[in-house]
Amino acid sequence: MSDAVSRKLAKDLAEGYDDVVHGLGRMTQHIGADANDAVAKSAKAFVHAASEFAEQMKKQSETFAKKAGEEVREHPVATAALAAAAVGLLGYAVTHTRNTSRKS
Repeated sequence: MSDAVSRKLAKDLAEGYDDVVHGLGRMTQHIGADANDAVAKSAKAFVHAASEFAEQMKKQSETFAKKAGEEVREHPVATAALAAAAVGLLGYAVTHTRNTSRKS
């Protein structure tokens, strides 16, 4: 189960970063092939830097997902306790929000 979760997390993160890189590529096309003025050159430089950043984040997120999967396998009890605590906090937040909105 934890292997499947870490693979899904890695896949989702990779797809998200791929979408960012694709969008940045489209921005580059809209800026124009031959950027002559300073604004267009700056915009192209920004898009290039953002694309590189997205690629770096994609690689780091894949590493993070693998490490998270390893931690889940090595510490299943702690993982279950953290998941239970998160569910409890979310339940409290939802209940508290509903009660607060009814009082208004």
